[in-house]
Amino acid sequence: MRDNSQRVAWTVLLIAFAIFCSLIILVPLSVRWHLLNAMDEELTAVTSVHGTVLAETRKASLPIPITDGNTFEVEEGTSISTDSTSQTILTFFNDSTLTLYGETTARIRVTRSPRFGVSRQPDTIIVELDCGRVRAAPSDRSDLEGGNRLRFEVHSPHTVINLSEGSFSVEVNDEETQVTARVGQAWLTASDQMVWLKSGERSVAKAGEPPSPPLPAEKNLLVNGDFSAPLDGAWAPYRVEPPGGVVTITVKTVDTGMQPALQFLSTGKDNIHSEIGIVQQIDRSVQDFDSLRVQLDVRLYQQSLAGGGTLGSEFPLMIHLAYEDADGNGRDWYHGFYFARPPDNWIVYDTPDNSSTRTVRFLWYPYESGNLLDTLGTAKPVHLKYIRLYGSGWLYDGYVTNVTLLAQD
Repeated sequence: MRDNSQRVAWTVLLIAFAIFCSLIILVPLSVRWHLLNAMDEELTAVTSVHGTVLAETRKASLPIPITDGNTFEVEEGTSISTDSTSQTILTFFNDSTLTLYGETTARIRVTRSPRFGVSRQPDTIIVELDCGRVRAAPSDRSDLEGGNRLRFEVHSPHTVINLSEGSFSVEVNDEETQVTARVGQAWLTASDQMVWLKSGERSVAKAGEPPSPPLPAEKNLLVNGDFSAPLDGAWAPYRVEPPGGVVTITVKTVDTGMQPALQFLSTGKDNIHSEIGIVQQIDRSVQDFDSLRVQLDVRLYQQSLAGGGTLGSEFPLMIHLAYEDADGNGRDWYHGFYFARPPDNWIVYDTPDNSSTRTVRFLWYPYESGNLLDTLGTAKPVHLKYIRLYGSGWLYDGYVTNVTLLAQD
């Protein structure tokens, strides 16, 4: 009986010691695992740029309408939908953005950041794109002090797309998904195969098939449109300045924290016209091209003259393409950007060769023109002369970057 009691006592003692040793090892390991892997769910700001956008959250029984110019914060699991008259920008917690164009539906699947500074986990953003077209601009914070790496994914019915920091176009329809890397790198995975895209390449993924090998995107006819190099050489600045020094106008390259941009700034006395800009000579025939499109990213901070002025010709940021048509006639294409609404009796043109876009103040807005070889009809370009970027009006402060003039044979 005594031997049995001793045996039981030793057994209990050994089990307790084993549990104690396990706790000594497992508790620190568990704490370490939690510190390295714990993630917090983050909110996403949904801003309606045009029209009414619908946000269907996990908790709401009906979609929430977000009207023109307003912002609403949503959580994971929210579906965002635009119609033919609306457009929205999603701003994520790490300043990455996703622009949804018309007739687009996307769901925010994951938006999470590491809970603790010692974590090795990246900022994680995963979006499901059911249909439509988006412009993704992921932002990687790993270069910042205490910043995190980035995992940015777009899932479509045909492929999974991993994106680096940069600018990308993704378009989904019933038959296929097309991805274009404007700036940065993308990895498409489908049917157990991966395709890597670098800047200036695109790929098409169809249902049940691997992504296509990299295809050339459109040819960019401009030089230094991202302003990563000095203006001298590619761009020639010009200025229209009132006398007397009452207004100071400047154009300069600035660091936005994400990438270089060009700033057009007018300060001083209000209600006095000024203009400052840059010009790049092109001198190129586009007679045999199938498409010609203008793309750029713009952000507006200040605008004291609403709209485009009384005549619709003075915007805080404007782009002008000068060209010749098939008959050799000199023609011009203009597009302006503004955030301050003009009075009803002021002109705001909306024609194929002279139009404008109202943006949301302080937000980067990615602009994409239609195919000018189609929209301009018989007045379409045959020979390009030059392109001009400028700020015009009273007091203004506007930024522009990633300016491209894309032509496809």
